[in-house]
Amino acid sequence: MTEEEPTTESLLEKIRSRGYWEVIIRPTRFERERIKALSECTQIVQECRVRLRGWDYPHVSTRSPPHVGGVDYVESLTDWNGYKELWRMYQSGQFVHLFGCREDWLSERISIFGFPQHAYIEPGSVLSVLSTLYSVTEIYEFASRLAQKNLFDETIFLSIALHGMKNRKLIFFESQRLLFDDYVCKIADLPLDKTITVDELLGRGHELALDHTIWIFERFNWISPPRDILKEDQKKFLEHRI
Repeated sequence: MTEEEPTTESLLEKIRSRGYWEVIIRPTRFERERIKALSECTQIVQECRVRLRGWDYPHVSTRSPPHVGGVDYVESLTDWNGYKELWRMYQSGQFVHLFGCREDWLSERISIFGFPQHAYIEPGSVLSVLSTLYSVTEIYEFASRLAQKNLFDETIFLSIALHGMKNRKLIFFESQRLLFDDYVCKIADLPLDKTITVDELLGRGHELALDHTIWIFERFNWISPPRDILKEDQKKFLEHRI
């Protein structure tokens, strides 16, 4: 399967047709040309992207590299192998990222055995515990790396929203892990906005990501998830031990 080259409009429609994540990271004080050149927007994302598993965050494609999408931003479009995502980096320092829940596109995933792994799972039915932890951790790590570029002042606005969550349940895809109850979300959208100091983000970013992940799980009626176990899962992820 080759990587397709969608239009912005068609990709956005596809992403929003199923469950998806919406991420916004930006300075709290607006400055139109905080980043002086559009080429720097691409360079900043490339230098700050997080590569802790087989797919980088955010994804920077070599087949369809980021391009100028508007007068003040670059954007990147990906529609490949179950990955649906669009991100934009603005000269103001705002980063916007929409990407589909990977659990909803499993039928398009390529398997080394020639059959899509977990293709039996219906779109909109599940959310992976570990993939959610990993994604939130990647988002906070990426924000921390942006902060290290002196892209912000004293504070940063960070928003993560999960859309299309109603009637979806938490699962482990890992065969050795089990949940002993059905934890189901009864809410369509799960937005959480934060204003964080740069010092706190740089000093406690992983802990803040864990807090945010547990906040999500509690909205799936998983009251008091085991923080110590999730923290160890996060540690393994950050140390490339997954």
